[in-house]
Amino acid sequence: MIESRPAEDTDPRGVGESARGLVSAEVGADGLLADLRLNPRALRLGSAALAEDIVSAVRAAQEDLRGQIDESAGTQALPEGLDPSVLVRRLDELEAQAGLGFLRFSTALDEALRRLDDR
Repeated sequence: MIESRPAEDTDPRGVGESARGLVSAEVGADGLLADLRLNPRALRLGSAALAEDIVSAVRAAQEDLRGQIDESAGTQALPEGLDPSVLVRRLDELEAQAGLGFLRFSTALDEALRRLDDR
């Protein structure tokens, strides 16, 4: 698992990695995907396996962020007006949206690889 950012960063960021270690992701404090890194070997995976690794890495990053938020909630008060359940619900929505985006991405990647094989 990729280590979390240092505590001195003001905005928490979650980081995660797929089980194969071929995909890593980072989400910002808002739960949105901030960075996605693919090891070149990941492109050799089939589209379904690649999508699975991407979703796994993003979920790990979201869980890392959620853990940081839970940890900081125990040590400091939440900003006024911030409801943790809203943040959790938003992260769940973003995860679902990311899943659809990754499906589109993997379908396009699969098609591109098929075209390359046809050459």
